[in-house]
Amino acid sequence: APTAAPTAAPTAAPTADECFYPSRGCSTAGNRRLPLANAELCRVACEVTEGCEFFSYIPDESVGFLCLLCAAPENQDYEQCLDEGAPNGQCVGGPETCPGEPPEPLPAELLTSATTAAAEFCARGPDDFDWSTPNANNEPPLPFAGSDEEDLLGWALALFAITREWQDGVHDDDVAFQAALGPAADTSAAAILDNCGEAPCGYGAALVSNVRSFLLLYDANASRAFADDAKRRALFDEHSIFLADDGYFDEASVDAISNIYATLPTRLMEQGVLGAGTQFCTATCQEAFRCDDDTSQGRILVVTKTSFNVHRRRLGEMPENVFRKTTTGPTWPGTPMADNMMSVFRHETAHQFDRTMNPRQQELRTSIAGRCIVDENWLRAGLLVKEGSNAYFKAHHQEIVAGNIGNQYIYSTSTQLEVARYRVDAVGDLLAMEWFVFNVDVVGDETSATFFERLGPGYTAAIPVGLDRAYAGGP
Repeated sequence: APTAAPTAAPTAAPTADECFYPSRGCSTAGNRRLPLANAELCRVACEVTEGCEFFSYIPDESVGFLCLLCAAPENQDYEQCLDEGAPNGQCVGGPETCPGEPPEPLPAELLTSATTAAAEFCARGPDDFDWSTPNANNEPPLPFAGSDEEDLLGWALALFAITREWQDGVHDDDVAFQAALGPAADTSAAAILDNCGEAPCGYGAALVSNVRSFLLLYDANASRAFADDAKRRALFDEHSIFLADDGYFDEASVDAISNIYATLPTRLMEQGVLGAGTQFCTATCQEAFRCDDDTSQGRILVVTKTSFNVHRRRLGEMPENVFRKTTTGPTWPGTPMADNMMSVFRHETAHQFDRTMNPRQQELRTSIAGRCIVDENWLRAGLLVKEGSNAYFKAHHQEIVAGNIGNQYIYSTSTQLEVARYRVDAVGDLLAMEWFVFNVDVVGDETSATFFERLGPGYTAAIPVGLDRAYAGGP
């Protein structure tokens, strides 16, 4: 898409052959933000999003390739490009539909077309997919942009947008949309049964993943969404975790991931991992959807209120020491080596625990952090960051629970306790022990807590322990 330096005068409206205004933006107030790979996808996002009339796109990695969806055309203002940090004000904007294009499809039509496109893609196979050839009805679904890749991305984005709106209740009063849900779910289920290929450079991976998430929301179980995958089906049905990884993780990895959620206390699952009023939590591996330098697909996968992203690394590929630098030497004697894939999953899962914390626990976290001076005051003393653990955690309080509970406590509670005791015995430092008691406080409920012990690099066992508090809801 063309870009130009901003001018004081408004840019002329686009012609029938031009969908974009150079150097025009829109207000960020109350408007939707999406990280998308190009301006054309941003325009499609506007077209398929309820209430969007105008879009702007900043083509710069430093701001995350930002797409803004605007509710009203009067918000067009090139100066907004500068406000968003676009280099030299470079951005493009335009209306939801190009001049001369058909009007925006109704929500029911969009849902039906997107799921039909997925079924067509899966029925024909990624190696024999061509929108230019007729489908079973002797017509191709309406293409978004012209090439097969752009069409598939467009339909993936359409299904992403319409599913989010459905979950948010936007179409609750739309009789036609409600009537279209059942047939669309049946079409989606048929697509999954076609054993659809999901190679990321075939550009159908995000579309198939979004078909699965739509089915998971509609069915409230994984019987059809993962009819082709028993491991991921069990992960969802038993723990409400949707693994959106384009099939990247092998069976051993998925089994180990399931072990995390099987051992977590019910309160942390219900109030934390699923604590934002969502039916399930989405665990994405965006790198598995990457095609060379194109990250478009990995950016349009999450339709739930709780989610997290993990790295592209399987069980057993990279051991790591999560208790690094917790003594005067480089390694705690006898420290069990953790698995990096599992450490990342535990870390990101523990980020969800923050929403379970009450005001007393939040104040306690701030109090202990404020008294820490050196890295060794922290249980996670050996964090591999340039500024060191102390400076990092003081500047990023949102990483404290994830780093200290996620990486250590729910991997080997006894080792973490030994580290805290060592600091007391060796130098009289009580701060590490305060952090350990804080961890027990966050993980536990009124009368009990859970300790975790390593069974192997990827597995832990949960051990219930009694807990006495000074008073109800207290320490």
